[in-house]
Amino acid sequence: MTRNSRAISLMVISVGMLACLDGIVKVVNSLGMHPFEIAFLRNLFGVVALIPFFMRAGFRELRTLRLKTHIGRGIIHATAMITWFWALTIIPLADATALSFMVPFFASIGAIFFMNEPSKLIRWVSIAIGFTGMLIILRPGFAEIGIGTWLVLGGTIFVAISKLLTKTLSRTESATTIVAYMSLTVTFVSFFPAIFVWTWPTIEMWLWLIGMGGLGSLAHVIQAQAYKEGDVTLIEPAGFVRLIWAALIGFIIFGEQPLIWSWVGGAVIMVGVIMLIKKTDKEEDKKIHEKVAITSKQDFF
Repeated sequence: MTRNSRAISLMVISVGMLACLDGIVKVVNSLGMHPFEIAFLRNLFGVVALIPFFMRAGFRELRTLRLKTHIGRGIIHATAMITWFWALTIIPLADATALSFMVPFFASIGAIFFMNEPSKLIRWVSIAIGFTGMLIILRPGFAEIGIGTWLVLGGTIFVAISKLLTKTLSRTESATTIVAYMSLTVTFVSFFPAIFVWTWPTIEMWLWLIGMGGLGSLAHVIQAQAYKEGDVTLIEPAGFVRLIWAALIGFIIFGEQPLIWSWVGGAVIMVGVIMLIKKTDKEEDKKIHEKVAITSKQDFF
């Protein structure tokens, strides 16, 4: 098996694991736990899973001159995760997953306006294609846009901002430092909304939550390895298999039947993302995505 083939396989496995994590959110919510509390405990178990890694790296990695940026990114990512978990309890997994593919487009727009990145025609064409796909899924004027949909869209914007902040931090900070501060900040921030809806977990809930923490951390390790081994232009499109995983899990476990518009819109968005990726410099893009893969904790996505 070639390095790219292995990388694509790793990406398919990792997004499948993340789709399973999303399914666990729905399961635990159906057992009586609020998504705010689920988000906090997911983060808590994620931090616990990373303790050996942090111990090996040492506390010297916590030294930084950009503490405010780290904290700001953590707050933004915590908000994104909370809105994502909340949305998963409202709308079908496949519908939420299809809309979550808008993250690269929001990030690209932010990079153009706030980070002075090149504003080339092909970039705007790909963004237009992405938004066309989003409109196909939403069908404004033909279908009601509920709170779950708005939560996903809001969450994608927050994730895009988080990724842009990761890019700026990666210029001066190590991946370990970024991971450490984001993990601690996200856990701390998500604790406060969880207080107001807290219910003590049952044994069954604890088992699901422990599995969620381990599954999420392992998925991101596998995904980071995929970015390390293969070309981004091949790996990123493989991430769209997550829509298939989400549809299968939603149908088999929850009896969800995503609308055909989610598939059509998701496919259009995928075309736009592939165009967006191919227009970037491969080497620079690979470095960015490796760092993002490690630090975004793609619990949300």
